[in-house]
Amino acid sequence: VDREWLRLNVPCYTSLQNLCIVTGFGPSMKPMFNPGDPLLMDRGVTKVDHEGVYFFRVGDEGYIKIIQRVPEFDGPGFTLRIISKNPDFTPYEISPKNPHFHVIGKILTVWKSEQY
Repeated sequence: VDREWLRLNVPCYTSLQNLCIVTGFGPSMKPMFNPGDPLLMDRGVTKVDHEGVYFFRVGDEGYIKIIQRVPEFDGPGFTLRIISKNPDFTPYEISPKNPHFHVIGKILTVWKSEQY
């Protein structure tokens, strides 16, 4: 994409050099996007400051999911709720302090394909 398209369609990103295209596989995010759809990701986002769609890994496994910050009611911290758009996948929580959890980037734009 060119800079004008970015200016009109992606108002917030860390830098042009941090943008890349990734794809996800598996049905967990349907109907938001389909397996193999191109996703514009910002590699400059490496922590979860607010709810959004993130590419992250836990150990050696990579995931693209909605991450929601949830307050811990017995303290000042928070946990991360990992949510799939497909209701067949149960949400789960993970601590942002888990040493095996690493944010790779934030998904900014999805190009959803449809088969006709």
